[in-house]
Amino acid sequence: MCCAALSPCRLLSSGFQLFYNLAITQRRETLAMKWRNFLSALALALALATAASAQRNTLRGKVRAPDGSPVNNAIVELRVSGGAMISQTVTRNDGDFAFTGIASGEYEIAVTAAGFEPIVQIERFVNADRMGFNEVLQVEIIVKPRANPALPAPGTYFAQDVPKPARAAYEKALAKLRDGKSEEGIALLREATASFNEYFDAHFALGRELFRLGKDNEALEELERARQINDRQDALYNTFGLVMLKQQKYKLAQRVFTEAISINSNNVQSHFYRGIALIELGILETGAQREADFAAAEKALNRAWDLSNKRLNEVYKQRARIYERRGIKEAAARELENYLKAEPNAKNADAIREAITKLRADKK
Repeated sequence: MCCAALSPCRLLSSGFQLFYNLAITQRRETLAMKWRNFLSALALALALATAASAQRNTLRGKVRAPDGSPVNNAIVELRVSGGAMISQTVTRNDGDFAFTGIASGEYEIAVTAAGFEPIVQIERFVNADRMGFNEVLQVEIIVKPRANPALPAPGTYFAQDVPKPARAAYEKALAKLRDGKSEEGIALLREATASFNEYFDAHFALGRELFRLGKDNEALEELERARQINDRQDALYNTFGLVMLKQQKYKLAQRVFTEAISINSNNVQSHFYRGIALIELGILETGAQREADFAAAEKALNRAWDLSNKRLNEVYKQRARIYERRGIKEAAARELENYLKAEPNAKNADAIREAITKLRADKK
């Protein structure tokens, strides 16, 4: 995405402009590295070529509250058994989500949503991979409301006097998105923003839907336009951070989540995902910087744990990743044991027990 894609680019203000410029810089650095990595990438591509046809499975799901109502804007992560994230998306207004191109095997689906308890559900593609076969797995995830959901920090709401034509187009767009008619919903959101260019909710909703569809660059443009209108909305920065996590731009992601925290210091998701971004940064670093990233990640995860009233059990698994990378095998094993105590019915309990056994065996 070039600067010319924004309208108008010169209106970008300092805070988000920094994030935006960093994203462009990282893209240039990536292009510079391509030639150096060409031979190894080619070898990897050849090695994976025979398996590519097997990566055809699809996982579709819906997130609901106990009363059956869909939960929108929930963050859904697809993870390998053990906690490493493969992909990430957000539910739209009908609570739907989907992941494609998945190999057969067992996966974790982690869901976090404002006002609800986080949950991890285990699902498995039961059929063996074979040429030309595409398994579609349908799942439903029920999230429980928090007993005492934390209130957002003051100043995170934004009211506008929206013209009636723009409001009508926006409300029709939400209805289309709820019905799974994404293209029609996007067209109506664009109609709303064309009618009223300062329409924060429409730009933000459009950015979220484009992100859900994997159109990251277009999503970033809409999120930036929304930020120009209202730069004090932590949910906006959270969504931008999720885009950066998906693109593996971990340094930028942790900065954006930090900005979200500066707006709403009680946002559990911002602290949690900042911790994940810092873990990924630490894995890529060496020496003192590696330890600094891991220390900051542990602090962020601990804060998310406290803000969730010690209910965000995924923190145990992420801390275990930190301790394992540090070589503190026993501490990692204890974190996984704590996770099993908190989630005794976890479907991947056997795999976690195996991981604990291996950690303690490696320690000897």
